[in-house]
Amino acid sequence: MTIWIKDPLAVWTGNDKDARGGVVVSGDTIVELIPAGKQPQQAYDEIFDARTLVLVPGLVNCHHHFYQTLTRAFPAALNKELFSWLRALYPVWAGLDEAAVTVSTKLALAELMLSGCTLVSDHHYLFNQHIQTAIDIQIAECERAGMRAVLTRGSMSLGKSAGGFPRIR
Repeated sequence: MTIWIKDPLAVWTGNDKDARGGVVVSGDTIVELIPAGKQPQQAYDEIFDARTLVLVPGLVNCHHHFYQTLTRAFPAALNKELFSWLRALYPVWAGLDEAAVTVSTKLALAELMLSGCTLVSDHHYLFNQHIQTAIDIQIAECERAGMRAVLTRGSMSLGKSAGGFPRIR
């Protein structure tokens, strides 16, 4: 399907090309920029009226921990420095399971998409006896939501004796 996203309130192209008349999108590809007051040269199937919307490229979030959306307002961790915050949350995270990974991934993706993000890199480092398929869950939820993602395994490189933490099990 080819859609003309017509006459946005504002549009940012990142260059000097005029797209004030909108853009024509075929599938997932922008195929034409429309100057102000012009009609598309490209055939289109549908018009989307963008008069009250701003058109910008998708944003990129380079560092996320999806599962942490579940403990964002955990009272014992509020207003703490990094290591005190981690000490308060590690015991909670140790009890999370695959259902928590599913819910937290859905929540994180919804928040990202609502803020204009279309590509994310998640640094997942929560692996315990309750979570065997965390990355598989994240892949499935990213596909379901239509979010582009780079999924990595995060890590804590300092042991407890050097000020770090033991692995979550």
